[in-house]
Parts: sequence; structure tokens; C-alpha cells
Amino acid sequence: MKRLVTRSIHILTLLVALVLPAFAEESKRGFYEGDLAGGGKIVFFVQGNHAISAYFFDVTGKQSGFAGGGAGNDGKFTLHTGDHQTITGTIGANSISATFLNQTITANLVPAFGPTESIAGRYSAPAQSSAGNIETKILIDSQGNIFLTGKHGTNTIGGFGTITITSNASPTPTASPTATPTATPSASPTATATATASPTATPTASPDQDVDDDQDDNEDANSPSITATFTVTLVSGEAITGNLTFSHGVIFGSFTWNGTVYTFRGGQESSFNHLANISTRGFVNTGMGQLIGGFIIRGGPKMVLIRAMGPSLTASGVSPVLADPKLQLFQHQTLLRENDNWQSAPNANEIVATTLPPNDPKESAVLIRLEPGDYTTVVTGANGGTGIALVEVFEMDRD
Repeated sequence: MKRLVTRSIHILTLLVALVLPAFAEESKRGFYEGDLAGGGKIVFFVQGNHAISAYFFDVTGKQSGFAGGGAGNDGKFTLHTGDHQTITGTIGANSISATFLNQTITANLVPAFGPTESIAGRYSAPAQSSAGNIETKILIDSQGNIFLTGKHGTNTIGGFGTITITSNASPTPTASPTATPTATPSASPTATATATASPTATPTASPDQDVDDDQDDNEDANSPSITATFTVTLVSGEAITGNLTFSHGVIFGSFTWNGTVYTFRGGQESSFNHLANISTRGFVNTGMGQLIGGFIIRGGPKMVLIRAMGPSLTASGVSPVLADPKLQLFQHQTLLRENDNWQSAPNANEIVATTLPPNDPKESAVLIRLEPGDYTTVVTGANGGTGIALVEVFEMDRD
């Protein structure tokens, strides 16, 4: 009996090991925003590739509302609003195609970097006042836009506007763009990634490690303290003005509507597991002589910057360096992304916005948001070149 139980546990462990990595994929998480006829807006918030919420603000029909549901493996979804309307569509790589109110809509993915990137997210913030409460959802994107929807009694209110940062006490980023090639930087205590130089090894993580640490670091002393003002115009034409403070992953603030002041407090809906940096240096040869680095993502989607450094290592006395490193990112045997010369990347402007672009145009970089799973980086020499290279992974702290 004991042998049978032990065998069953081994089989179960094998099945879990085989099943869990299948969820790893490039994440489509983020805000997607599109226009409705008559000046209205629709905002989609995608989580984990298969959960999607939609917030619509129909200026012409003077209605606003919310719908949520799931998306299939093909990205297709059908959502039902509270007033029996339907939103159908497909999640693509950088946009969502949808049909709503007899309109065909294209909602584009909002860039991760922008003036309000530090406070971008979704907040559930019950707004309280002497006149009653409003069960409020507040959406803030990275480009200075704010969306508000809520229930006031039996009435639904909603609108959109702009937000302006008035003070920003964000700490200086701790990640350095010039990692020392003679030592491997250590990951932060909360990081869940490991590095390996073996081309056949698979990164491992403790099976009892918490995979849902979204709010664990809300008390981080390095969290930014930010104040801002905002103005929202409701679909009914009324204006809302307010202010907020963001600190330790929580938003505090107030707004005035119909002469009444409402106060609110809500947590930022995002993940706070942070990988500081991992790196591996080695000699890149031809054939099986690639430089391999592995890492694991747990707890939620992560935006990471991966760099393959070569020519810039000469400044630290490294010789001979790999003159033209080529970078590939794999999930098991599947190639997710590759780059040779980082300035040729389609999102090169966002790589610059990270403040960590490679120092030499011949070096490579990939900026990508990834779902939980294990990943492998491979560095080779373009055109068969050889030499010493450094592969690095940074978490960009945008989720």
C-alpha cells in the first residue's frame, strides 16, 4: 500500500510538472482603449490572457457600465452588460477588435511607459459621503487618462477625463544599466527566479512557494508617494473634480459631485513580486557553445527587459568580447522573441524608456510581458562570431 501511495505521488508530481508550464506565454495583460461614436470611450482590462473586463462610456446614449468574463485560448470573448447588451471581440497581440452598440471598435494596447505609469492600474474604491456611498471603479492608464464608473443607489454613473501629477516622490530605481560583468548580481529576497548556465537544465522553484503575492509588498518603504488632481466629465455632462494620493500600493482621495464631497481608498490591482536582476556571463562559441540563462516567473504577469551585452564589456577590461550578440527567448522549445541589434526592435522606444537600453547598437534586447512559467534565454554570435558575453534579466515593475 505504501509503495502504491508513493508511486501515485510520483505520478501526480510528474503530471503537475508537465501541466503547469503549459500556461507560460507572452502576457496580453493591460489596458486597451478605443473610441465609441459621438465621443465615447470603451476600456478593456485584460488579466492573465483569459480574464477580461470592459468599461464603456457612451456619450451619445448617455449610458455607462461594466461587463466581465473570460476569453478562450483563441482570444475570443462574449461579455454581457447589466442592461442585457453584448460585447463580442477578440484579443490580439496589441489590440482588441470588438463589436458593441452596432459599432466595430479597435481598442489599442496602452503603452506601459508614460507620465502616470507609476500609478497606472485598476482600483476598487468605495466612495463615501453624507449623501450615501458610490461603489466606484477607478482606472488610470500610463498616459494621463482616468476613467470612473460606479453605482449610486440604483443609478450608474461613469465618465472619463485626465489626471495631472502634482508631486512625485518616487525613489530612484535601484537597477543599474551597467552591471559588473565579473560578478553575478543577486536577486531581491522576494524574487522567484533562478539562473542556470546549463543548456539542458530547467529552472526550479520551491513547490510550496506562494504564487499569489499580489499585495505582499504594499508596505514596501520604497513605494512611491505621489499626489495628483483629476477632472472627469460624466456621460451625462456633469463634471467631477478631485485629488488623490498614491502610496504603498494604495490610492486615497476625494472628488466633488453635485456639491457633495466623496472620499475613497482602494488598493492598486497589480502584482508586486519583484525580480531585481539576474545575469550570466560566459564565453559564446559556435554549435553547442551558446550562453544559456534561465528564469522563472511566479505570482502574476511580469514585464521583463532581457539584454545580451558584448561590445560594452570592454569598458570593464573584458576580452575578447562577443562583437555582435544575438538574443533569443524560449518557453521550452517555443521561440517567443528574438533580437539582433536592440535598436531594430519594434518597441525600441519603450526599451529606451526603461532607462536600461544596451550601451552599444550591436547589443541585443527584448522587452516583453510574460505570464507565469519558466523561460530560457540563448545568446549566440551573429554570423557565427565568438567571444565573452553577458545575458541579463530585469523586472520592469509595471505590473
